[in-house]
Amino acid sequence: MISPLFEPGLWVGLVTLPCTSALLISHHLYQWSWETLAPRTLALVGTWTLGGAIAWNATASPLAWGVAAIGLILSWAMHAPLRHYYLATHILLPASVMNVVFTLGWSVTFITALDISPLTRTLLLINLVLGLILLPLGLITLLPTQSYLLRKRWLHPRVSLPPEPRTHYPKVSFHVPSYAEPPDVVCATLDALSQIRYPNFEVLLIDNNTIDPALWHPLKIHCESLNQQLASGAIASENHVSKPFQFFHLENLKGAKAGALNFALEHTAPDAEIISLIDADYQSQPDFLERLIGFFDDPNLGFVQTPHDYREWQNNVYLRACYWEYRLSCALQQPCLSEWGADFIIGTMCLIRRQALEQVGGWATWCLTEDSESAIRIHSLGYSSIFLTETFGRGLIPETFLGYKKQRRRWTIGPIQQFLYHWRLFLPNPWAAPSKLTFWQRALELVHSLREIQYGLSILVLPLAIATLVSIFYHQEAIALPPVLWWGASLSGLASLVQNWLSFRLLGCTSLVDMVMSTLASLALGHTRFMGALVGTLAPLFNNYSFPWQRTNKFKPRPNRLRALESVKTEICLALALFLLGGGLFSQASLSRPDLLLGLGLGAWGAAIAYLASPLMALLAEYELHRLSTHPSPKAVATEKPEILL
Repeated sequence: MISPLFEPGLWVGLVTLPCTSALLISHHLYQWSWETLAPRTLALVGTWTLGGAIAWNATASPLAWGVAAIGLILSWAMHAPLRHYYLATHILLPASVMNVVFTLGWSVTFITALDISPLTRTLLLINLVLGLILLPLGLITLLPTQSYLLRKRWLHPRVSLPPEPRTHYPKVSFHVPSYAEPPDVVCATLDALSQIRYPNFEVLLIDNNTIDPALWHPLKIHCESLNQQLASGAIASENHVSKPFQFFHLENLKGAKAGALNFALEHTAPDAEIISLIDADYQSQPDFLERLIGFFDDPNLGFVQTPHDYREWQNNVYLRACYWEYRLSCALQQPCLSEWGADFIIGTMCLIRRQALEQVGGWATWCLTEDSESAIRIHSLGYSSIFLTETFGRGLIPETFLGYKKQRRRWTIGPIQQFLYHWRLFLPNPWAAPSKLTFWQRALELVHSLREIQYGLSILVLPLAIATLVSIFYHQEAIALPPVLWWGASLSGLASLVQNWLSFRLLGCTSLVDMVMSTLASLALGHTRFMGALVGTLAPLFNNYSFPWQRTNKFKPRPNRLRALESVKTEICLALALFLLGGGLFSQASLSRPDLLLGLGLGAWGAAIAYLASPLMALLAEYELHRLSTHPSPKAVATEKPEILL
């Protein structure tokens, strides 16, 4: 028998979800503050009264009103401690706690009360435990990770400083690693750096293991040409360094990008105080340094990071989908972590205090995300950091789905490597390794790493679900799903859709097609992230801690549909297998058993449809390559970008 408290409490918590979504819309799109007493009282009392009324109507339990009253009291009590957050947060936080507590209690009592076999009950409980992994940590970090929706006032910097004359201009050393890149792309990057409005910088271009001289020799010539132009005044510059552009061609250098960056660090000018990483395809803006260097007047600042951003995507449906998928994280979620001191370096368009980087021993050649890994060590020494929302440079999006997958594989395995290497730093005191990491830095870095490990654990979800349904079918067990389960899934899904839509709107994305395509792009990467997480998690068990670096190809690819299908053959095979499995289960399920019919068939078919997102994205990329090769369109203006409404 289900406890009479759990189901009313679950109903109350679920009903508040669409209410908080509506409040968030009113905050962001209509600037309703709900600050004064009367509007705030109306919103709080109305939300919790609605939750209590619907819960009482569904369960006929007077406890529903008690749970709603507790929620109202908690929401009201949060006005002072959450004064920098929108009113929706005052409701969302207690509602989220209620949903976790009451869902857990309801699920356990529901499963234990069922008249089913011990095998089925055990499998259901294992499914429940698997579904609850990381849930407490996610609840703790709700405010930091969702701050872009929930916070109305920011205490840490989010935008750059106005350019002002200075008495001291610390020397900046730009490090540009390059490996078998198109010369014209890298030369454009160097040209952009030559236009930087700053009187004291150098540029170190590190060509790492490029075999073909036709790719690296033009870069050497271009560096010499830029130095001559700067010396002659052909390029207007305030740079005081006589030869700021230095070229290094290296062979047999180990450590991939991290190895090249360590070499650059060793050959940096002795008087350089700031290191800046620039990817070989990124074109920086002239005001990059003059607007950021002032932050380093704080001697405790370790690094400043600006978002990934991209160019030449506006006229390509495939690249538009990728662009908005990138931006949800880079322009919304990651800058929020700065408020909690837990942001990280993302490898380009950043400034790092040289002293901090040398104190932690440079770049980790064992990690695929050597950039974000270094942030852990810099923070552990007590340095602070800033992640701004403003764009100061734009790179190129991989034009094939294979390139997109390779990039995301690195971004998946890297955080897992970081966690497995530094796990002692994240333990609670007194078991943690000595460091100056704060509670929030530990918690948010755990979320960053364990979120990827969670994809690896998802390998157990489908087999367990199938085993559970087979057990139900074998034992001829009937499990009637209560209405609260269907309504819970519907209300949670609705709230999630509204918040995703609002997130896109805050980015400046107003096209519903772009929103849908971005979601498709994210879904298409599911198998890549899953395999990356699985390999990254299990590899240490076999004493394998290193992974080969797979660079992202920047050369203009030719259209090739066979290549596209080859890059997603695993996803296609899995989709076909799941369609066949679903069809077979449908044919075996009795029409008198709609629970089995839905559970057995739709689960497999839903997973199959998700896998089909990968071949769809791969073919879309090839279609756009073919279209633009036959009907080229003019390039979008480099400075064009949507306005972020934050």
